[in-house]
Formats: sequence, structure tokens, C-alpha cells
Amino acid sequence: MRAMVTGATGFIGRRLIEYLLGEGVEVVALVRGEAQGLPPSVVCSCGDVTDGASLGDAGRGCDRLYHLAARISFDPAQRAELLRVNGQGTATVLAAARRWGIERCVVVSSACTLGLSGSAADVLDEGSAADAPAAARNPYLASKLAAEDAAREASGEQWVAVVNPTTVYGAGDWSLNSGTLVAKVARSRVVPVPSGGSNVVDVGDVASGVVAAGERGQSGCRYVLGGANLPFAEIIATIAAAVGRRPVCVPLPRWMRGPMAAAAWAAGKLGGGRFMTPQIVGDLFAFKYYSSALAERELGWTARVPFRESIAQAWAFYEREGLV
Repeated sequence: MRAMVTGATGFIGRRLIEYLLGEGVEVVALVRGEAQGLPPSVVCSCGDVTDGASLGDAGRGCDRLYHLAARISFDPAQRAELLRVNGQGTATVLAAARRWGIERCVVVSSACTLGLSGSAADVLDEGSAADAPAAARNPYLASKLAAEDAAREASGEQWVAVVNPTTVYGAGDWSLNSGTLVAKVARSRVVPVPSGGSNVVDVGDVASGVVAAGERGQSGCRYVLGGANLPFAEIIATIAAAVGRRPVCVPLPRWMRGPMAAAAWAAGKLGGGRFMTPQIVGDLFAFKYYSSALAERELGWTARVPFRESIAQAWAFYEREGLV
């Protein structure tokens, strides 16, 4: 078996490559520049997912394509670039996969495309969808919806499945995507606790789910890859225990959603923001609770790593690499 991985140097990409190599799969990694510490057995090919000509014959001879390459930002000023890389880039890579004759392709999207709810009792799944106003406010969401549209359209001509990981934690998060919250709890004496909640999953579990989708999924389908649905109060308490801190936790009532979103807007005007935007702050007061029942039933996959263990591994990594 030979697989091509785009986004190979990202958080999930690196763990996916580790998983594939452990299964005896030969890996071709699409990179934009240097290999950046990928295992020596990985064949690296330079290319740009938005430029089909730059991809050449990099994926020829591969049996699987795992498309993870994406830009992550919630800054409205980056909307056009996000749509170009995440949306058009997905269409370009899938077109190349058809030319290369790759048997099965898996596009890694995000659970954000399933939307969110105002109640912990409302658990979303693959049949749910983010609303148009949310996509208009959140450029990252819009770009991931565009990526899924490209995958859906391509599935009429080739085998393509989509996976939707929830909020991913674990070792290897060099850019502190989910690690931003871990760093905040580790550095703060007082931590505000929003009234919402989120689904959390370990990066290793996501990697195995991506592979399972390519082996046992159905073309044209999408699969939620999630672990536990937890209120932010429990998420923060688990992080605090892992990092050895006891910050004062201040619950934020739902009426604080507006003022905090306004503060994020003002902060963004002053210095820009990759993660802290009014949309993202507002989402902290909603519930991103999802069900992975379809993946469990059709892929034989389930999240196995408890959140506390995932956080312990992430914290050890951040300390070892001097990231916090």
C-alpha cells in the first residue's frame, strides 16, 4: 500500500504519517518546502495544492490520498485566501488524484461545518449543517464548506469520503491550535469559563479514523470523528489538573456573550487576530456537541484516548519543546 498525504507537516498530518508507517504503508508527503523533520522513509514532493501543474506526478502509483492541507485562520481579512487554499485547493488536489489514478481519497474537513447549538441536549451529526449567517461571519467555516462542496462534486467521478474531526488535542500541536487554551490555563491565575461546551478528541484517534474512512467508508459520505462532549468548565478543570495549576475559575453567564464578542472585535481592529474573533468568542457560549455514531457503526472506529490522557501528553510535549 502506498499513500499520499497533503498537509503532512501539520498537527494531524504528522500523526497520520506516524500511524501509516506503523501499518507498513509507504508514504509520499506533499510539502511546500523542506520536509521539516518528517521520518526519513517518507518520500517528500514539493508542490502547491492551489497549483495543479506544481503537483506533477507526485501521487502516481499511490492507492490512497489523504488531503489535510489547509490554512487555519478566523480573521475576516483572510477570507479570500482561505477560500483559495481550502476550497479551490481541495478541488485541485482531487482533480490530480483522478489523473494519478488513486483508488480512494479522504478529505479532512472539520466538525464546524455541522454547526453548533444553544443546548447541551442538542447533539449534532452528519445530517446537521452550519447556517449561512455563520458562514458569512466565519471565513474558516466558509472555506471548509467549500472544501466539502468540492469533495461532494468530485465523488460523482471518483471515490471520495470526508471526515469531520472535532476539537483535537494531543502531542505534536506545534502551532498551539487547541493548545492555546492549555497555555491560557497554565499561565493564568484567573480563568473565565464560558457557559458552552465542546467535543474533544485525541490526535491519535483522529489519525486512525482518517485511515478507517478510506478503508471502510462510503464514497460521498462524511464521518464525524469525535470523543467526549464536555462543558468548558470540565475541559478547563481537566487542563488545570494536568498542568498542575489551580486558577480561580470565573463562570461567564450567557449575557456576557455580546460584550466579549465586542471586545474581540476591538482587539482585532488593533492588532488582527488568527483565533480571537467575535465569531469564535461567541461560539464559546454555544455547544459544539457531536455524535460519532455513524463512524462507529460503518467504520468500526471509536475514540479510545481519554481527554485527561490526551491533555497530559499535550502538556508534556509543550514543556519539552518550550512552547509554553
